[in-house]
Amino acid sequence: MWLGAASLGWELLTALWRWTQVRGWLRKLWAAVQLSIFGTATVALFTISLVPYSYMEPSTHGRLWTGAHRLFGAVEHLQLANSYGLFRRMTGLGGRPEVVLEGSYDGHHWTEIEFMYKPGNVSRPPPVVVPHQPRLDWQMWFAALGPHTHSPWFTSLVLCLLQGKEPVILLIQNDVTRYPFHKQPPNFVRAQRYKYWFSQPGEQGQWWRRQWVEEFFPPVSLGDPTLDMLLRQFGLQDKSPPRVRSSSNTLTQALHWVRRQLSPLEAPTLLWGLIFTVGAIRIVQALLGHRPSGSCPAARKENHRPAPKDSGVTPAPTNSSSSQPPQRRK
Repeated sequence: MWLGAASLGWELLTALWRWTQVRGWLRKLWAAVQLSIFGTATVALFTISLVPYSYMEPSTHGRLWTGAHRLFGAVEHLQLANSYGLFRRMTGLGGRPEVVLEGSYDGHHWTEIEFMYKPGNVSRPPPVVVPHQPRLDWQMWFAALGPHTHSPWFTSLVLCLLQGKEPVILLIQNDVTRYPFHKQPPNFVRAQRYKYWFSQPGEQGQWWRRQWVEEFFPPVSLGDPTLDMLLRQFGLQDKSPPRVRSSSNTLTQALHWVRRQLSPLEAPTLLWGLIFTVGAIRIVQALLGHRPSGSCPAARKENHRPAPKDSGVTPAPTNSSSSQPPQRRK
């Protein structure tokens, strides 16, 4: 906020200095009118914008000048200023909401299902995913912002985990052995909602601290009436199986082979490897493309070719229109 005020003050002083450089009383008067109107409007708009901008910091919001609140309330219906950023409260004030999936064989002992990228295990550091976009982990954050009924796909995810579908499991862990139920699908699946914070400097061995909030999705199993009701409600039941695509052509088989070879690699590692490989190729091409002209064998041969002996005759000019005979050198 103070940085914005300093920047605004600098711009106003710059505009005032430019006004002093205007020549002619008529132009100077017109420039003064413009400076007064636009300067007043800019200061007023900046003051109004402080109110929604400070929503992210309640203590600062409460210390704002009361006149700014009154001015914002008077023009709020015009929507002249809004809260800053598309996701200005992305992680939520008071903690980052996260959904943690759990599976069980007996309905009493539960095991958390760890994702590759989203917060889960409090002792695991946040991974670097740029430039990869983990779609499922990203959608899990959106699901945590409201009830599970606002995210119908979550019910389908639970069903796929109960069925043990490998393509869905690979979205959670590209290394299937890290999935706790890779040998046998769980009989029960449920989800809990937590709030996560980064740990304090004194907390050794932990990157996060979390607090249980509520049950996000009730425990269900295959054939459970609650699960069947949700599937019918969202239109996810009795869907025809996907059409099996033929993989007889060579290109399809080659792509499947490449995918199997690269599947153990995490997506960020693969993408950064491709980026560095392309960069290395471009650097080598740039180095090879700037050879000195003397390094060319043909040029060296041309430079070392012996000069012809002087025959005493001046060669004829290159102009074909000249008809003068060659002259003998004295």
